[in-house]
Amino acid sequence: MSFSKQEQEKLKSILRQAYQEKENLEIGDLRQDDLRHRLREFGAIQSAPRFLTMFEQIVWQLAPVISLLILALTGVLLVLDLAPGYDVFQLLMNGKEEITLSQMVGG
Repeated sequence: MSFSKQEQEKLKSILRQAYQEKENLEIGDLRQDDLRHRLREFGAIQSAPRFLTMFEQIVWQLAPVISLLILALTGVLLVLDLAPGYDVFQLLMNGKEEITLSQMVGG
């Protein structure tokens, strides 16, 4: 059962007033049960989604995929030995020779 915003606001004001007057008012068990039952019928009040909460959900959904991708790429780099070796580092530091791309790749 869905209620409009106006009905929800009316219910909030009634409940707020009842809460403020609860010290002076004694409610029987039957009325409390009826009130609880009616409150359960309302359901949750839905709020508009905010950007930060939606962004957080997307990040947490993508975190496992990104982690696996990083691990897979690290494994590929280690297996194919694409990490720059000591020889390339020495050639770059000395700077006496011109290095072509084919020499750096190993061709």
